[in-house]
Amino acid sequence: MKRLPWAILLLAVFLIPATAQAQTTVSVGPKAGFGLGDIEEPYIGADVRIGFDAPIRINPKFDYYFAPENVTYWSAGANALFDFPVDDSPVAPFVGGGVQILNTSIDVSGDFGSGSFSSTDLGLSGVGGAEFNLDGIRPFVQGELGIIFSEGDSGTLFGISGGVLFDL
Repeated sequence: MKRLPWAILLLAVFLIPATAQAQTTVSVGPKAGFGLGDIEEPYIGADVRIGFDAPIRINPKFDYYFAPENVTYWSAGANALFDFPVDDSPVAPFVGGGVQILNTSIDVSGDFGSGSFSSTDLGLSGVGGAEFNLDGIRPFVQGELGIIFSEGDSGTLFGISGGVLFDL
């Protein structure tokens, strides 16, 4: 049992220099899209793409839906994106998957009083699309699918979106 901490320390000593030399890239940008699943509303959002010296990038995201006036929807999540290697092309296709949450808030008012209901549910997500490399900015288009699990039911978020990424 005493060997385990030493093995972890030795492993860390060898991995820290390799990690410190890795090139990290960060891109951020706005996006807009339209929901075609259970929420058929337009939305705006933000994407972040964090890349390493590997074909996998981390993709945190946030979307806000333009719903009817007494309803609010937003989703947030993170995907792992796999970039397909394409030589000498400005088009870079990708696919990925991850997790997301969906928050739903409904305000109700009427003859019998008023109140509100709010729910935050967890789900799985998938994404596929392409980026277009244009000297420092990268427009992208993508399709996003989310399966949201709520109490006794599940819902589907599907959307087509596009945006632009700026390298930091």
